Amino acid sequence: MIKRLFSAMIVLIFAFSLVGCNSQEKGQDKIFSLVEKNYDAIVTACENKDAESLLKISGITKVNIVDGYVLAYCMGAGIAPSSQEYGFYYSEENRPIGVFDGYIVCDFDEMTQDGNGYTFVDEWSNSFYTEHISGNIYFYSNAL
Repeated sequence: MIKRLFSAMIVLIFAFSLVGCNSQEKGQDKIFSLVEKNYDAIVTACENKDAESLLKISGITKVNIVDGYVLAYCMGAGIAPSSQEYGFYYSEENRPIGVFDGYIVCDFDEMTQDGNGYTFVDEWSNSFYTEHISGNIYFYSNAL
């Protein structure tokens, strides 16, 4: 009985680990598409720091304005310590940053080149990724 329960748990853990394998790519595709479809409205709202207008765009669920950045949370998945979140941000200075939960976690100077974007890994091995979309708008994701 215990062996069966243990085996079932191992199978479930393996299955759940496979579910997240492409989630970064899918999340990124969704955010890029959302920004491209709503680009003019997003830029206008961000330039005016108009969180209410951004929240009216389908797919944006939370907005925070911090130090010249407009941070838009769009989607997330998982439960800590295996969670991910995705969104985009507008940078007045057109400068990449690391974002988590509506806040800036690192500056560009702390990030390293990673493919088409930049990554920062903190002392707890949490990973923060950003990539330029268009104009002053960047995609962000993180994996905790």
